Amino acid sequence: MRYRKSLVALSGISVLNLSIALVFLPTAFAGAKLGGACTKPGSTTKVSGKTLLCEKKNKKLVWIPATNSVIKNSSSSNGSSNKVDPNKVDPNKVDPNKSGSNKAVPMGNFLVANPVDLEHVVRLSKFRSCVGHDYSPAVLAKSSASDTSIEGKRSMKHYVIIDVPSSPSRVVKGYAPFDGTLSYSTSGYTMGIAVLITSSDGWVFEFMHVDPLVADGSKVKAGDAVVAVPANNAAAANAQKNAGGTPSGADSTNVFDIALYNPFLKPSNFETIFKHFAPNVASLWAAKGFTAESTIISKELRDASPCVTDGSWNGNFVGTAPESDYVNAIGYKP
Repeated sequence: MRYRKSLVALSGISVLNLSIALVFLPTAFAGAKLGGACTKPGSTTKVSGKTLLCEKKNKKLVWIPATNSVIKNSSSSNGSSNKVDPNKVDPNKVDPNKSGSNKAVPMGNFLVANPVDLEHVVRLSKFRSCVGHDYSPAVLAKSSASDTSIEGKRSMKHYVIIDVPSSPSRVVKGYAPFDGTLSYSTSGYTMGIAVLITSSDGWVFEFMHVDPLVADGSKVKAGDAVVAVPANNAAAANAQKNAGGTPSGADSTNVFDIALYNPFLKPSNFETIFKHFAPNVASLWAAKGFTAESTIISKELRDASPCVTDGSWNGNFVGTAPESDYVNAIGYKP
């Protein structure tokens, strides 16, 4: 189950070129909207009194929220705008909790609706697992292997394994965990697409390898059904994988990914969902055997045993992840 998928950090997050070019352009942007398409990376515009920034997410340029603190600190010594990498700048200049912006970024239990229909969920990869490919801040920052200040060589998302075949499709639903704006990312996908929910505070909850149920650019409320799996083309993807006689399709077509991140925080801007569930949502997952204690590999443990990649930028992990990198639902045996 190898997924070569660009991360979309809201500042770059479907998410993977995280350079923010904060350039004020005099050109007006007709029809600009949060999550909508734009053409000039780093350009800004105002919509209903709010500043939007044009940023790349998985090779797709979209409008994202821009904070005053980021804009004010983007001037270079010669008076022109310069590029700001949120993985390398002083977090005090980027973190809205520290920068004096009007709205603090919430760090509590802000996932107030259950994002996944749990009936068919039987297994999860753990946060910081060696399952799939490198999905970490170091990938975004393109840091060297010797830079230990940024987490790397680990998957800081969860693969969700479900117990349904590739057909019929769209059996399992996914829901917006908070109010926000929905956007699509289609780049690089051979099965389904990525669907992102972006909150007014800059948090992004991303579903990967799914079918959308809501139009791109829609405003959604917590609890709204927004995606479904398996994707409509999962059966075809399964057949293609099995065409060579290797029955690997079932290992990928009954899996989708979920991730949570906010580019305006510190370099380690990826979070596990299990640290931000509202208590009632957390109890639903706990009843299946999925808790913060069971689904997270600590930073210290992963630092001591980094995953091995194939050497490419966000490369696939080499070898098979150990069973300890997964957690199974109560009563399920793979």
